[in-house]
Amino acid sequence: MARLVVKLLLLDEDDRVLLIHAKGPKNHAECWYPVGGGVEPNESLQAAAERETYEETGLRDLPTGIHVWTRDHTYEFNGQTIDVHEEWLLHRVEHFTPIPAQLTEYETTTILGFRWWTAPELTATTETVFPPQLPDLITAISVR
Repeated sequence: MARLVVKLLLLDEDDRVLLIHAKGPKNHAECWYPVGGGVEPNESLQAAAERETYEETGLRDLPTGIHVWTRDHTYEFNGQTIDVHEEWLLHRVEHFTPIPAQLTEYETTTILGFRWWTAPELTATTETVFPPQLPDLITAISVR
């Protein structure tokens, strides 16, 4: 059974998306990905989004999200195959400097930092961004 995950597109007033910069625990490969994580039993997507945003960025009072995308994905992590069902929410927020409030031990050892990205910057970068179609998703949302 796939793990339910909420992924957040935190977009600021300039349509920049906040991404986390991290490195793999074993291969040390670096990548960028959105805020988010697993949804706990009996937790709504919005409640999970609020919890994950606070834990990973320190942001409180997250505005209600708008559902923008669903993705089923399988990936390899630490030698295990993991199936996830991702529900993507868009949250318009004021630009802020992330200060993690409650990272897991794993996140503490793998997160390198944060950056606000525009869709053109994501399209042009040679760095690894997950998911790869993120620049197109941001572009589509920004023109709405």
